[in-house]
Amino acid sequence: MSGTPSSELHCTVLSRRETMTSTKLVFLFSVAVISLGTVRTAEADLPHVEISNWAIRFGAQMWEIGKQVTRIREIKERYQSEAKIEQVDGFAMVKEMAEEMENMMGDKIEAIKRIMDAAEQLSVSHPRLSRQDLYEMRQRAETIEYYNAKRLNMYHKSGPKAGELLDNHKELIMSNSQHFGNVGVNTSVSAVHVPTNVFDGGPDVMNGILWSEQLDRIFMTNYESDPSLTWQYFGSSTGFMRQYPATKWGQGEWEPDLFDCRLRPWYLQAAASPKDMIILVDTSGSMTGVRKEIAKHVVLTLLDTLSENDFINIYKFSEVPVPVVPCFKDKLVQANLENVRELRNGMMESETSDIANFTSAFTTAFEILAKYNRTTQGSQCNQAIMLVTDGAPVGYREIFEKYNWPHKPVRVFTYVIGREIIDTAATNWMACANKGYFARVTSLAEVREQVLKYIPVLSRPMVMYQKDHPVIWTSAYIDIATRTKPKFLMAISVATPVYDRKNFSVRTANLLGVAGTDIPVTELKKRTPAYKLGVNGYSFIVNNNGFVLHHPDHRPLDADGLLKPNYNTVDLSEVELVDSDGGPRENDTYLMTMRREMIERREGETSFKVRVHHDGMRRVSVRRQRYYYRGLKGTPYSLGLALPDGYGHFRVVAETEVKRLMADHNINVSSFFSGKNWKIHPDWIYCRYNYDHLKSFDSPEAQVMHFVDRTQRERWRWNSKHPRPSHDSARSHKQDDNFYCDKHLMQSLIFDAQATEVFDKNISLSIDRQDPGLGMLMALLARHAMFKLFGISVAFVATRSGLLRWQDISTIDDKHFSEANLNAIDQTWYKRAVDQYSVEPDSFVYSVPFSTGTGITNESVVTASHAIFVEKGGYKAPAAVVGLQYKNSAFRETFFNITSGCTGGVQCRRTCSSGDLSCYVVDNHGYIVISKEERDTGRFFGEIDWLVMDSLIHYGVFKRVRIYDYQAVCKDMQGHRSAANFILTPLRYMKWFVQWMVGRATWLILQTQIAHLMNPDWAWAMEQEQADYHNEDNDESPGPTPTGGEFMADGDISIIVHDEAVTMDNAYANKTRPRPCDQQADLYVLQPEKLFKGDKPDSVKGKQNCNSNNLGARQCERHYSTHKIPHSNLLLLVIDTTCRCETQKQKIEMEEVRVNESLFCERPQENLYRLRPSVCLSYHPEEEEIKQCGKGSLQLPSLLLMTTTMIYSILKAI
Repeated sequence: MSGTPSSELHCTVLSRRETMTSTKLVFLFSVAVISLGTVRTAEADLPHVEISNWAIRFGAQMWEIGKQVTRIREIKERYQSEAKIEQVDGFAMVKEMAEEMENMMGDKIEAIKRIMDAAEQLSVSHPRLSRQDLYEMRQRAETIEYYNAKRLNMYHKSGPKAGELLDNHKELIMSNSQHFGNVGVNTSVSAVHVPTNVFDGGPDVMNGILWSEQLDRIFMTNYESDPSLTWQYFGSSTGFMRQYPATKWGQGEWEPDLFDCRLRPWYLQAAASPKDMIILVDTSGSMTGVRKEIAKHVVLTLLDTLSENDFINIYKFSEVPVPVVPCFKDKLVQANLENVRELRNGMMESETSDIANFTSAFTTAFEILAKYNRTTQGSQCNQAIMLVTDGAPVGYREIFEKYNWPHKPVRVFTYVIGREIIDTAATNWMACANKGYFARVTSLAEVREQVLKYIPVLSRPMVMYQKDHPVIWTSAYIDIATRTKPKFLMAISVATPVYDRKNFSVRTANLLGVAGTDIPVTELKKRTPAYKLGVNGYSFIVNNNGFVLHHPDHRPLDADGLLKPNYNTVDLSEVELVDSDGGPRENDTYLMTMRREMIERREGETSFKVRVHHDGMRRVSVRRQRYYYRGLKGTPYSLGLALPDGYGHFRVVAETEVKRLMADHNINVSSFFSGKNWKIHPDWIYCRYNYDHLKSFDSPEAQVMHFVDRTQRERWRWNSKHPRPSHDSARSHKQDDNFYCDKHLMQSLIFDAQATEVFDKNISLSIDRQDPGLGMLMALLARHAMFKLFGISVAFVATRSGLLRWQDISTIDDKHFSEANLNAIDQTWYKRAVDQYSVEPDSFVYSVPFSTGTGITNESVVTASHAIFVEKGGYKAPAAVVGLQYKNSAFRETFFNITSGCTGGVQCRRTCSSGDLSCYVVDNHGYIVISKEERDTGRFFGEIDWLVMDSLIHYGVFKRVRIYDYQAVCKDMQGHRSAANFILTPLRYMKWFVQWMVGRATWLILQTQIAHLMNPDWAWAMEQEQADYHNEDNDESPGPTPTGGEFMADGDISIIVHDEAVTMDNAYANKTRPRPCDQQADLYVLQPEKLFKGDKPDSVKGKQNCNSNNLGARQCERHYSTHKIPHSNLLLLVIDTTCRCETQKQKIEMEEVRVNESLFCERPQENLYRLRPSVCLSYHPEEEEIKQCGKGSLQLPSLLLMTTTMIYSILKAI
């Protein structure tokens, strides 16, 4: 197939002028004739036949080298003679894997229920220490001993006490456990974490720590019976968390610690049913200075208490209510990370003015909530209005009578800001009359504790039903214990509420806390073994909101290794990229149907084409996949499997039965693993002991060899089922039987080791008489001789069982090939080789490291890989991939040796070594593998000559495939002050200075209570009762009450940063604000059928008219010729550079998808289908008998504070 691309550039050779003389006309005509002759000569001189021969010779030679070095024939013969092919039943596979997950998850539910039962009993039976008892103990210098996670194993670093424990610290022996994320643990006890803003000497906290210590025996029993259990914990409503096993906390006692278990997803979702929440923030003229900052932090903390099953909006109001995010007007939005982030940003900018119009604000809130309740939108469960103000003049009874009474579907919670507020009767009445709670917030240190008091109120109906303990499951999140590790670990949690069953003198309903346990996502993946899914097959899990718990394209970290803003709310439609011609986020019918059925936990099957990206979104494959899915009983999750059409539905079955091999042939299978040039997949479970302490190994290979030896013993038996809890008797901790082995994987590994044993031998091969020429010559060479002759640095084979073997004579990279390719079956070169087999079975896939054009050294490598398929009965399945790496210099040398001459030794006038031909070897995605200029290696060809690349695209040699990244992060530069700001008038500077001074003075007075020193009657709050629970120990008990001053500094720090996914180091890394965004890029895929005419290879010839914009320059055409290099994924492109052309360049870069302004307010996930949690406990008919709803306080006015606040407000208004 040959011709001229229709996209070639045409230009007018001459343009006549009417004033030209006849002499000039004759001269120009002569130039045109010469130019035309030059073009025709150039086209005739381009050696198309030789170019084709070069491609054929280069492809054939590299195929022979690779075939001999990697032992393709010997390995394939072994598999072909002994292996079988089985067809995969997708439905049966997903059912089997789903049942494994259901069993494992059911065991975790039983474990937390045992914790819950024990906690409820212990809290009742434990004798309670009163405030007086604790006071007397302190007077006697008695202490209550427990393991505080922040006071473990910390020693004096210098001075006379160097090496001794710090005061009030304890020593606890710990050992690193791989099972617990490679952190030090002690499985004999639990440890307690107390947040910075919680006083651990208070009666409620101390009593909870004392009785919960007896949970240790439950924790230990659970772990002994179920070795797959990880962290178990009880989070108390008073703030402390008891966690098993004991481990040292990441922050010390005096370091800022943002963690509070009551703000973790598992606690929040278990403590109360889902909710619709509208926050009303008073921005009237009185909400300035300190009040404004406290109010802002109240709102931010309220946002921290929300989960993805909640719905939220924030309105600020003075004369009229205004949404803080204009796009959220008159609606509730799902409280996912992206929406919450927008609300946070909206709260950062707020101006105060005018008078608060409470009627308008309440009316707006009630009408929005009523609309969502009426139209079955939102959570369809709890509804609440959170009022943040510095006081209300009246109770606005008529508003509540109109919208909320008598049934009171909406709870009202009021947060009054400021210590100097005199009258709180109205705001207190609003909360008490509408099943809510009143709280006063007088400082930043109090914000968290006061905000969290609304959670137990929402939990009252659930507590009052007593017998109902809903079990909740969270989305995937970063495990807090591994956050400081180099590798983040994702986990989900299962939790259930714990109720206070004590009898009180008044009607109450107290939540003791929440019991839960973590399940690492890696534990879920173990139930879907990769070797069963096959190459390019994968599993994924979706929750009731359509968010993925795990998926191979789920990328929670950005390029800098930081958590993305919306890392755990990635939708299924954002990771399964359907192959279509539509624009971004155009929902495909098949995908949306599958998504809906998975959310509803149905069983189903479907098929559609998808675009799968590789190598950091620089390559793309398009393939059809078949999906099988099934709901996981007792959870809000569904499991899905994706298998490629064709080879993805067939598996190679080849196993070695150890005992039979020993009996029949007396062969020691350990001999198949001789030497050190082999490794196994580090993340796969072959065999393992159920507990780390039974036996430790230096490497996965040592662990496998240990069990390979054990399989040859007489009494060996396979424990091929994952361990299940057994509470009839304690699980045996003996080494002999406390292990798990995947029989099929281990026996497949042993077979693969035997089948690839030939790979390690440095011998010449038997001559294949049907393979004369170069192949026969190379067969006579020893392997190391071939390595040196052809510049090969390493040869390797990777099998379906995760085995990797290699042989090398030199190390090119700093990191050895085996270290960089431990998980070989997951590597791009493995996956691409399997896909290439359907294009050209006898071929290698070549690739080079990507380059930015700064240059590539001779020490870089060219990787080549080839898939070995077993073919039987008309079916084909991949068994292994072999490959090799060439030194880049040797690979180029081989190419230019071939392309510097002509066939038959005839001397060529034009070759790739001559100056007027540019020769490129380009891979099937348009990246340069070989070029005259070494710095071009690894670059996209469009960066060199976009016009030629565009011509190839137009002609169909390459196909443009647009890829979208819906998990992208765009970083906006933070606002910087302009240099013009220095021209500000001195008066303005003076205003700022006075404003700052007055503000600091007011803040100092409020926080340190200096006013009290001047006059005890000034602004001193009377005692107020605001406990969440009814406490038999009233506040009149003798003994000192700890003041906020003991821990206020840490408390202030702990509430400044609300996004726990961002550390302080990360916050200062760059002056940028990351935000979720969509990005796109055009990638390219070779269409090999365009380079064939029937069954024979053919070239594509094209030309490009040059200098079309410069009529004074010599007009000419630049020709090019394109040929497929056989036995490879490569293309030979030769360009005649006799005619100098202006070139254009185009890089492959991800660019943000710009949204039309009219669609700016549309949220990508807003209209997607979701399913609400199945349990909603928001009403109990006797709840109104509970009278605890917070109390107001009477305060005396302070002339000093009123004056300073007034001055500050006046200056602020200037």
